[in-house]
Order: sequence, then structure tokens, then C-alpha cells
Amino acid sequence: MKPETRSSLLFLARVAAVFLAAAVVAGVVFRTVLTEINRDRNIVEGGLVEMVQFSVLGLSALAYALQAWRRPALRRALAIVALAVAGMGIRELDGLFDRLLFHGAWGLVDAFVLAAMVAVLVRAFDRTVAELAEFAATPQCLLFVAGLVFAVVVAQLIGYKEVWNRIFDVEIWTDAAAPHLREDGRLPGDIDIVRHVKNTVEESFELGSYLLILASATLPPLLRRGQNRD
Repeated sequence: MKPETRSSLLFLARVAAVFLAAAVVAGVVFRTVLTEINRDRNIVEGGLVEMVQFSVLGLSALAYALQAWRRPALRRALAIVALAVAGMGIRELDGLFDRLLFHGAWGLVDAFVLAAMVAVLVRAFDRTVAELAEFAATPQCLLFVAGLVFAVVVAQLIGYKEVWNRIFDVEIWTDAAAPHLREDGRLPGDIDIVRHVKNTVEESFELGSYLLILASATLPPLLRRGQNRD
């Protein structure tokens, strides 16, 4: 076996190990959703799921901060990203801040984070912009932006109350069920209304995942083309 082939196999094995580890972490994280629903019959403000969300964002902010310390060439850009992720984590604790301080207190805390981001940007503006542009051309930034799109756009669209009001409209359920009712007024066992709701959520999140795939397929070539023009 050629040394290049052995090196490639070791790299692929490391990628597979990272994938399996990420899959385990994702499974554990999403298990908290089921745990909270079984316990509280809902996802509640300041509950287990929000605590896990904050923990994930906190670890992400810490990871970016450590990278900023270890990579001087991108230190200012990575510091800004770390602060931005920290701000997102603070937003997830809005319910906790409301109880401990006052309603909307999280916004005041996030204002300090935003001020720190602006301070990093303006202190050495030209250098920071150059670092941000360099970071924007990396696959890491593409994944970061894709995650932002998923969190800020896709998840919010799924969370529109009007959509769920329409899904659970009594007339819709009545009209759909009427032709299938048995003589005792019940639906046959092979008609699963719950599956309708499950499919709505599942397919919506799948669409969001496919958007991430589209971003990974289209954004890198566009960035490379822009670099070639420069």
C-alpha cells in the first residue's frame, strides 16, 4: 500500500470517527426534546431544551474563542464570531433573565456583547475587515452561515403560530375524518392523524437540511470564482 493511500485511509477513518461522534452528540441533544415533552407535555421557557440549546451555543462560543487565541491571523474575526454566538446563547436564556431580573433583561446583556463586537471591529478596522473576509472564504464560515440560516430563518418559519393554527383547524380535521368514520364515530386504526403533524415537522426540517446541502454545493464554487477574479 502506498504511503499516500495509507494517509488517505487514516484521514477517512478520522472523518468517519468525527461523523459518528457528531451523530451521538446530536442524538443525545435531540433526546432532550422527547424527555421534556414526556415530562412537561411541552417545550417550556427555561426548560431542559433551552438549557441544552444554551449549552451548545456556549460551547460553540468557547470553541471560537479558543480558536481566536490559537490563530493570531484570524484572531479578531474569530473573536467577533465568538461574541455573536455568545449573544445567541444569551437570547436563549430570555425566560431566565425575565425571572431573575426584569422582562427584556437579556436585551441589555446582549447590548454589552454587541458593544464588545463593535469595539473589536473599530479598534483596528482595516485589519478586522481583512480577517473577516478571509474567514468568510473558509468552509468553516459556510457551515456557520448555514447554521445561522437554519436557526434564524427555517426554525422561525416552522414556529409561525398561524401555520400550526391552520394545521390544527378543527374544520380541516372534521372534513378529513368524516368520510372515514366508522359507525361508532371513531376513525379506523390505519388512519393516523398524529402522523400528519409529524410529517409536517419532519418534512420542514428536511427541507432546511436540503438547503444546507444546496449551500455547500453552490457557495464554495462561487467564493473560489471570486478569488480567481481577484
